[in-house]
Amino acid sequence: MRNVRIGAPGFILMRETARDMPGTLKRIADLGYDGFEFLGFFGHSAEEISRWCQEAGLRPYGCFARLDELAGIRDGGTANEFDRAVEMQGDTPDEKAAYLKEIGCEYVSLMVPNSTMDETRTERINQVSKLVRKYGMKLQYHNHDYEYTNMVNGKYRMDSIMENTIPDVLCEPDLGWMEIGGYRCKRALEKYADRIEVIHLKDYYRDAFDISLPYEFRPIGYGVMDWASILPLCEKKIKPVWYTADHDKAMHGDISEELKLSLDFIRNAVKFC
Repeated sequence: MRNVRIGAPGFILMRETARDMPGTLKRIADLGYDGFEFLGFFGHSAEEISRWCQEAGLRPYGCFARLDELAGIRDGGTANEFDRAVEMQGDTPDEKAAYLKEIGCEYVSLMVPNSTMDETRTERINQVSKLVRKYGMKLQYHNHDYEYTNMVNGKYRMDSIMENTIPDVLCEPDLGWMEIGGYRCKRALEKYADRIEVIHLKDYYRDAFDISLPYEFRPIGYGVMDWASILPLCEKKIKPVWYTADHDKAMHGDISEELKLSLDFIRNAVKFC
């Protein structure tokens, strides 16, 4: 059995890392996670973040970044909470990429807001992919549900993005968001297997496979996702470098407990793949 590496997600821990990044990283390591995928740097230097990860024993394998910031585009608008959190140190795209490299990131993930994808943005994705490759990192595109509820020229938005970007742009599938959006994630895993190195596992509950119905997030293994067939496909077809045990909102407010439930489920489940 191969050594499966599992990382914790930065999104659900944004408030914790903003308040106490070194303490949060230590708690994640104590839960048994191998790495951390950052969503928010909160003004800390790359040297500080790298040192805190080393002290905790976590690999800072990935991070989320804004496309326009890495492309050197200044929109002149008022930054929101997310934009301020993920802001990178440096004045130029090269300096910002160097900042991520110094932290130790292997993967840089992009999310493009709903209804803002066009040919110009696709070209920016290609541009940024070349930039981060220059610094020894890999660019990924991370999907949400709207990549599968929106169509572009008769194709799912995610398919349009993958087909119009260079092969160096990897697909970082968020399997829960795919199915929340009404798309069976096994199709995407098969289709983009050669462009996948990091997979976001996510679970949720909804009464039926109907995107008009409300849903709630659950720890991995405690929702409706068909992990008994999904995880063997991941392990046999892809063998990802990292799994991210993604979780957007804790059901009962105890984030650490639910991240531990997810981690334990994944580690036990992959033993049977």
